Amino acid sequence: MTPKLHGKRGAPEEEIIRRIKERGRVTLAEFMEIALYWVDGGYYTSKTGDGAGPWGGGGDYITNTDISPFFAKLLSKQIHEIWQACGEPSSFDVIEAGAGRGLLSKGMLDAFKESWPEFYNAVTIRLIEKNQFLRLETSEKVSWYASIDEVKTSGAVCVLSNELIDSFPAHRVVWRNGVLKEVFTAFDGNDFINVEDSPSTDGLSRYLDNAGIGPFEGMVMEINLNAVKWISDVARRFEKGFVVTVDYGLPARELYSPERMDGSLMCHYRHTLNSNPYLNIGAQDITTHVDFTSLANAGKKAGLELTGFTTQKNFLLGLGVLNELQEVTSFGFDAYDKIKSNQRLAELITPGGAGDTFKVMIQHKGLDNPALKGFSFKEMSRYL
Repeated sequence: MTPKLHGKRGAPEEEIIRRIKERGRVTLAEFMEIALYWVDGGYYTSKTGDGAGPWGGGGDYITNTDISPFFAKLLSKQIHEIWQACGEPSSFDVIEAGAGRGLLSKGMLDAFKESWPEFYNAVTIRLIEKNQFLRLETSEKVSWYASIDEVKTSGAVCVLSNELIDSFPAHRVVWRNGVLKEVFTAFDGNDFINVEDSPSTDGLSRYLDNAGIGPFEGMVMEINLNAVKWISDVARRFEKGFVVTVDYGLPARELYSPERMDGSLMCHYRHTLNSNPYLNIGAQDITTHVDFTSLANAGKKAGLELTGFTTQKNFLLGLGVLNELQEVTSFGFDAYDKIKSNQRLAELITPGGAGDTFKVMIQHKGLDNPALKGFSFKEMSRYL
């Protein structure tokens, strides 16, 4: 039983109820699609009071760019090396999908301009963001799009996403007596309730078969068919380049293991966590862990080769994160700023925290076995 619904319902909640009354139930994927992306009041498509979106201290959760500006600076080193691996073309598109406020790309572009003028002259930043209220700065170097379908590119490209795929709508399934059941959302007139029935699509069982996942009685799992569709679609958009994915998640054999019997769904609301998607509909984030094994396999089928996979900690260490620490030799305001900067930098690589929770996977196409510094400290693709 879920908590009773109180107060005035928002447009996403009303739309979910309307569809349930019409068809009897909806999948979790459809529920998430409406709660997160409904044009009127969806979590990711609404205008917030300060225009900053759900990120940062005044939002619901903190991103890597909120923790430290050095994340963008360090990632810029990897993007520059990717450009070199592509042959240093005179025109190079960096496409950031799910760009939010565009702060990550802005930080990288500043680093490009400061450190590699030739690369800065070659690069164009194309930001994909559904929320029109977040599309701020446009220039000869930066342009905004509502969908990657609007982007027309030629030549070498790099498609980047940071904490995007975890927010893709996912199905929820459970093993009952050795049989795969899907967990649907119904409405009893007062509460949203879970209803188990035969899967809505054969794609769910095929997904688990491809991932090599066997039945564990009573185990709840989220299956993100949108993630494998997305990586396949991206792979077909270019002939030469890279796909960089930064997100929290695990290899399939860890994600779908008996140690995680209740699944990975998490909701973020005003810097608190809960596992109930039926609360704060349209006002809270709903996410599931990324299955990096299936993402790698789907990419390979679409022509993407795996460049490397590792934790964020290992990735940033490979890029020289420790060289960014500032020496503190005195006391005072200057020392305080340096200490604060060092503390934030340390948060990016904290074992057991963001440093291990977040993973980095890079895939390539049209190139022969490129070696990247981000995987020079510890490469972990053997775990996929």
